[in-house]
Amino acid sequence: MVRKSTQVTESALRDYELVMIVTPEGGEEAMEAAVERVSEQIKAGGGEISAVDRWGKKKLAYPIEHHLEGSYILFTCKLKPEQTRGLESSLDIAEDVIRHLLVAL
Repeated sequence: MVRKSTQVTESALRDYELVMIVTPEGGEEAMEAAVERVSEQIKAGGGEISAVDRWGKKKLAYPIEHHLEGSYILFTCKLKPEQTRGLESSLDIAEDVIRHLLVAL
């Protein structure tokens, strides 16, 4: 009798969405720099980016760190599950990222 393993390997890529709100002070250049930085980090960990949607500057529902507006960016990507912790911790300490949310699809 042959047993099949139903366990998912740790290196398998899974689908995620990442939404970031970037400070609007730097303008378009700062937003593009943030997109490039996060894209490089995803690719360096073995991930793949399916799409990057720049929603532009929007008014925030409430002030965050004294900001009333923010530039929204949505990444649709594939990541290794063990890569998510490092990505989120780097976004936590990034000075230009006001908020972020990483969701597994």
